[in-house]
Amino acid sequence: MLPRTILVALAAVVLARPALAAEDEAGPVFPGPFDRIARNFAESFTGFNLGFQIAGATATATLSTQDADVRVHRYFHDHPLWGRDAYPIIIAGVAGPVMLFGGLHIAGRMTRNPETVGAAYAVFQAGALTLGYVTLLKLVTGRPAPRDDYIPSLAEDDAGLSRKWRPGIYRGGIVSGWPSGHVAVTTAMLSALAFYYPDSWLLKAAVLVGSAGMMLGVSSFESGGMHWCSDALAGALMAFPIGMSTGRGMRAVVQGEKARPQSAWFVTPSLRPEVSGAMIGRIF
Repeated sequence: MLPRTILVALAAVVLARPALAAEDEAGPVFPGPFDRIARNFAESFTGFNLGFQIAGATATATLSTQDADVRVHRYFHDHPLWGRDAYPIIIAGVAGPVMLFGGLHIAGRMTRNPETVGAAYAVFQAGALTLGYVTLLKLVTGRPAPRDDYIPSLAEDDAGLSRKWRPGIYRGGIVSGWPSGHVAVTTAMLSALAFYYPDSWLLKAAVLVGSAGMMLGVSSFESGGMHWCSDALAGALMAFPIGMSTGRGMRAVVQGEKARPQSAWFVTPSLRPEVSGAMIGRIF
């Protein structure tokens, strides 16, 4: 019985070496891409943040009913050079989020810097949550884009088109419509970085410049046929709290990582004389 117990104990020590090494190694603990994601999203619609969601809907109702939408559209329709010059902005709205997340993530992994990886995951969460949110809104609101070929099939003129809503399921697609996804994702990701690095005034300025530039781009592109200006304004207002919540939330995760115990497997022999074997488990 004794030799068998000794063999089990030696086997347990050998198998437990990876766990012991994991405890002894002094290395950074990286955050995960989905850490606190549900809480971050919920906080985007509670308290003061709920006001931004209401403001987005209120601004849209005001601009459309007071014909501000159609006046802005007509200006860019009559001045198509604005839209041509806005082409790089539209491309940046598509490629920028991928490059921002990818650059931060690669840099963080190469330097083994959990703070930089956390910044990457903050913008990832902000972009993903915002994209899902605005896609759902487009799916159920059915607001048509300010395109000439929608007249007179959907409305008699552009003024009527600016007030046209088709609530339901997939009545206007999920690409164009209310609110603007380009503006929303840009605002959310830049806001996430600004609140992840709260001491950076440069990032705060980037939120204003980036959001304003994307709003101008989507309102003027294709001779004003891509989005109503209220689509752009609503996208910025409704996405800002998502970026704020994800940036703050991921920052809290990274700052609290040192207090979180490292995960490791362990193997220990059974100390009961009537049982010959070992126990395997994991510490989280």
